[in-house]
Amino acid sequence: MHVSLAEALEVRGGPLEEEEIWAILNQSAESLQELFRKADPSALGFIISPWSLLLLPSGSVSFTDENVSQQDLRAFTAPEVLQNQSLSSLSDVEKIHIYSLGMTLFWGADHEVPQSQPIKLGDHLNSILLGMCEDVIYARVSVRTVLDACSAHIRNSNCAPSFSYVKQLVRLVLGSLSGVSVYKNTGFSAASRYLSLPIYYQKTWNKNVLLMCLSCFPVF
Repeated sequence: MHVSLAEALEVRGGPLEEEEIWAILNQSAESLQELFRKADPSALGFIISPWSLLLLPSGSVSFTDENVSQQDLRAFTAPEVLQNQSLSSLSDVEKIHIYSLGMTLFWGADHEVPQSQPIKLGDHLNSILLGMCEDVIYARVSVRTVLDACSAHIRNSNCAPSFSYVKQLVRLVLGSLSGVSVYKNTGFSAASRYLSLPIYYQKTWNKNVLLMCLSCFPVF
């Protein structure tokens, strides 16, 4: 049994809290590190997005490429993938997933937040996420850097263990009486939401990230 990040936030009707973002970031980076340790290309053929990032009752995170075909994933896809650049090394694949994870967590921080309001992220977390979403692949932070940042945050704060926040989000969905279908009535279109980035993120995102996001979409 698992729930996607999108399902959890659809039930909540609001964004992730900062400690939840740190927790999902930590658990996701640990899962990615384990996947890269195994070095199995067949297990890495997914794009991390709100619909493919799965929260498990154990408090861990996994990823899937199933049941996401009807979602527009361009906003979560690394620029080098959209540009069909030749990528072959595990390091390249790592940076591709890091980018998608960063964009997914920005989406979580922004979910159902009015465009007139800034997202509420501390400077440290915001810096890490921006480093994950660099448009140039070699400028992007690594999984190791993300894990080190998460470890430093845990040491310097009074937060609960990362897995406990993930468990709470899973219980939020499983305990919902009405149920949820993330593929219906979500009120969110990845394409339309990210087309509004220049208005919304101008106080938070650097210019390169904004330009990269806009380049994901055709000009009409």
